[in-house]
Amino acid sequence: MVRVLLKNVKNYALHDVTVEFSPKELSVIIGPNGSGKTTLLKVIAGLVPYEGDVFFNSKNVNNLPPYKRNVLYIPQKSSLFSHMKVWDNVAFCLEVRKANKSLINERVKWALEKLSIRHLSERYPAQLSSGEAKRVAIARALVCEGNPLLLDELESYLDVNLRVNIYEETLKIARELDLTVIVVTHDLDWAMSRADKLVFLWSGRVLYSNSPGKLDSSLLEPEALAWLGSVIEVSEVDRVRCNVIVGEQSIPLYLCVEEDFNVKRVYIPPDSAWIDQHSKIQGRIVNKVRFNGIEKFLVNTDVGLIVARSIQSSLTIGEKVGVRIFRAIPLVEK
Repeated sequence: MVRVLLKNVKNYALHDVTVEFSPKELSVIIGPNGSGKTTLLKVIAGLVPYEGDVFFNSKNVNNLPPYKRNVLYIPQKSSLFSHMKVWDNVAFCLEVRKANKSLINERVKWALEKLSIRHLSERYPAQLSSGEAKRVAIARALVCEGNPLLLDELESYLDVNLRVNIYEETLKIARELDLTVIVVTHDLDWAMSRADKLVFLWSGRVLYSNSPGKLDSSLLEPEALAWLGSVIEVSEVDRVRCNVIVGEQSIPLYLCVEEDFNVKRVYIPPDSAWIDQHSKIQGRIVNKVRFNGIEKFLVNTDVGLIVARSIQSSLTIGEKVGVRIFRAIPLVEK
């Protein structure tokens, strides 16, 4: 197992980043485009220049080239060799290392079966769907037997159900192999519900690094909060109807929770709360933020600070409003 530590790392995209990624934790990096997510992964892999220090366990790896860091890095694009069949793509790493044929056959067969793509072994990349190509890329990385495993934006070309399936299958394999897993994603629902550690990057800085359930929305700068959404307390969980009670409003849960799960807080995505004067959740607007052309309102309520949208553009800071929440993501205490 590998503990990854970055200390005071900086370069063209990152600014004095100090963050730790622990074994047996799913670490998920989020942030808007240009925040430095991919660059952070490439620093760990040794693929871009940087100042500061990177440690694998207690060993400083600054002077190790990428091929000696033994990192399993899966980039956003699958980057399969178009002239090679699936089997040969997966075997490439072992072929370069001049492994014996029996080991190559054993490892490639294992990876193809684990990713449920054994039937694709004789196809070329052009004959694969986006999801199949991504599975091949993951299999190709896993046969190299490195650690940590870095996954960059797996969801770029995949529908949501396929994306989640690939995530979960990969994480299951990673747990079996005792890999330290670091994922970059734009899927905030999945990140907030599944991460053991959430790393929130904003303009190359780490704004937050801890469990999603411990996030205090009021400590984030307004623009960052408007992008991320809110984390608020719940007063009751109705597992039969699959909803939670916030204030006096019943809110559907995006994922139902099992009886023995302890849910005290929920995540409200930035597009899931709207100004509604008839709502039972009341508060006052404390800030307005325009992000990517969309105006969002930060409303201070009895249940916490909520990011909400509105069809009205004339709302002002200090105005009393109601907020209706249409869905919530349960943050299960681990």
